[in-house]
Amino acid sequence: MRFVTFRHAGTARAGILDGDDAVVDLGHGSMRDRLSGLEPRVERFVEHGLDRVAAAIAGHGAAARLPLAGVELLAPLRPTRIFGAAFNYRTALAERGMPPPVEPVLFVKRPETVIGPGAPIVLPAGIGGVTYEAELAVLIGRECRDVGVADALSRVAGYAAFNDIGASEMIRRDGHFDRGKNLPTFGPFGPYLATADEIADPQALALGLTMDGESLQDGNTADMLFGVAELIAFLSRRTVLRPGDLIATGTPAGVAPVRRPPTWVRPGSTLSMWIEGLGTLTNPVVEGASYDG
Repeated sequence: MRFVTFRHAGTARAGILDGDDAVVDLGHGSMRDRLSGLEPRVERFVEHGLDRVAAAIAGHGAAARLPLAGVELLAPLRPTRIFGAAFNYRTALAERGMPPPVEPVLFVKRPETVIGPGAPIVLPAGIGGVTYEAELAVLIGRECRDVGVADALSRVAGYAAFNDIGASEMIRRDGHFDRGKNLPTFGPFGPYLATADEIADPQALALGLTMDGESLQDGNTADMLFGVAELIAFLSRRTVLRPGDLIATGTPAGVAPVRRPPTWVRPGSTLSMWIEGLGTLTNPVVEGASYDG
């Protein structure tokens, strides 16, 4: 099932995609009993159990359908926390001439960076080179405390596309990811959250990214150095993962600073990333005020 958050008639609420042209409005009165009084927000569904909600509403909602063209899709939810994996694709390491890390390289991205499909990525004036990163995002649905690799995927609520925008030149100057990964609007996410049962194998998904129609990334999650289950297990040994936590699992070859010449994200351009089975996430790029952080 494909969960969304959308705005219609001035109100944001949860829905599910019904084909390619409609949304089932989970705030509609006809869905109230099916949801057992749950607030129609994807965050609440994840806390309750996204699979349980999906089972309760399956096959219902004909009276609650809205044309997709008449609503505004937002980010599927606001994650509780975001963990990012760096240097996690073999092709990306090879093009950088880097040896593979012996364990996952992780950083924290703030939930406040998240924007939805169609929302503008704002580049502060004078920020320097900024890159795109097409990534598979994994949403935790059950608490993870020291879980093993064999059990890790059972803790996943769903999967989505995530474009991990980063101010590469700032990161290089700082020597860390903190500022450069956490500027406002640097976390495009969506267009929907697919429940875990929709993705048979998260390590067998084609993904890529274009800027203004030019293909810049074209890879497959099979190329991950540390797969989804390994990342979950590794993180769960260092912190307790809880429902609503998101893991951005790294990006394949082709990021802006490695290409010659660099293909920096630029105001006026449009980024579109896609993942097999998870749709296409498109965002325009605009210039904002100078960064003062």
